[in-house]
Amino acid sequence: MYKTFKYALPVVAVTALIGCSTITTGTTQPITIKTAKVEGAKCELVDSKQGRWVVSETPQTVEITKGDGPLTVMCSKSGYKDTSVVVEEQLAGMTAGNILLGGGIGIIVDAASGAAQEYPDEVLVWIEPKSFASAKAKADWTAEKDAYEAEMAKKEEQNSDHGSNNEESYN
Repeated sequence: MYKTFKYALPVVAVTALIGCSTITTGTTQPITIKTAKVEGAKCELVDSKQGRWVVSETPQTVEITKGDGPLTVMCSKSGYKDTSVVVEEQLAGMTAGNILLGGGIGIIVDAASGAAQEYPDEVLVWIEPKSFASAKAKADWTAEKDAYEAEMAKKEEQNSDHGSNNEESYN
């Protein structure tokens, strides 16, 4: 009996880690920050544990730590209003495999390491000009932003109808 247990334990441990997001996706992820209709904005990303990352000029991709969400993205550029959005983390896709293959051990490891969560790959921040060339330019900008937000809300609703919500939330 001892011999069987001695050899079975490593097999069970390896099987539990097969679906582990910590191993397959890691505890960090790249996230691309873009600003709509304008490039060259500076953005600061701050998570709930005060982790900070700087995007010196949009668009730019930075490697951030997962599991410390939500993430506040604050962008500024001369001639534009300072804008911030909050990006929520969602359950990483590999976490479902963890539950099926690894059970409790893998999910505990992933939750502790942050690998069970992920941010969207890209965040689009709409920073508004302080002034517009014309009333039509302002109306056009506002209409584009509203259409984008409506599209994101529709996608979020579709995802929540299917039991998975992978969209970021914006203010």
